[in-house]
Amino acid sequence: MKVTIKGLGDFEVKDLPYKTARQLHRKNSRVFWGKSEEDVNPDEYYDLLEEVRELSGLKDVELNKLTMLEVDQLLQQILMDYLGLNPKD
Repeated sequence: MKVTIKGLGDFEVKDLPYKTARQLHRKNSRVFWGKSEEDVNPDEYYDLLEEVRELSGLKDVELNKLTMLEVDQLLQQILMDYLGLNPKD
């Protein structure tokens, strides 16, 4: 699956099987369910993004070219794509 980030480029990431996508959806829901922005635990959220990084198959050499903010942006986009939360063109 290709993920495009405006200003950063295209990234090829692994597709997820349905079961793995459902597990990821469940974890994502637990991070945010019933919580205000102030109540979201940043450690849980970054653990989720790290899991997305591992599942995506991205290599350190690809990520080393980016700032940490850009890595977060990329991983958030991948998470949204994995969960089907981005509108399709």
